[in-house]
Amino acid sequence: MCAMCDGRTATDLMAEIYQDIERVGWAVVAVEDDAGRHAYTYTVGLTRYHGHPELLVSGNDFARAHHVIDEIATLVAGGRRLVEGEFLVPEGVGLLCRTIRVSRPGRLRLARAVYGGRGFAPVSALQVVWVDEHGRWPWEYCEEHAGGHVLYGPPWPSVG
Repeated sequence: MCAMCDGRTATDLMAEIYQDIERVGWAVVAVEDDAGRHAYTYTVGLTRYHGHPELLVSGNDFARAHHVIDEIATLVAGGRRLVEGEFLVPEGVGLLCRTIRVSRPGRLRLARAVYGGRGFAPVSALQVVWVDEHGRWPWEYCEEHAGGHVLYGPPWPSVG
């Protein structure tokens, strides 16, 4: 259930985000869809404190998404710089992952609020996707079998 549905105020939520950023170096935010299911999870803090795009994961339950994000954000905090289209196999994830550019980072509302104040400055983000048990990427199977995995950007790096 969402934090505000559980009775927390927007002020409480922002205070928790700032506390997580101070303690860990980033915060992890989960977003639900209209039916109350986990839609996607993203970081707040990698841009401002580590000079890196935020990370986004979709199509998984919150516990797994949080684990994947923490594993990769730890690499970023340690100096690893991910770029669009990069392949990686985070040790704690154990699957081949790839980064894709999030083409509409406006979905990262709380990251925008932290960085831009009232102006809600834009933030860049990379979505982390990984292969399924058959070695297929999310864009290689029909939506019916995508397991709720939504792509928030093109699967191939932009040219230019």
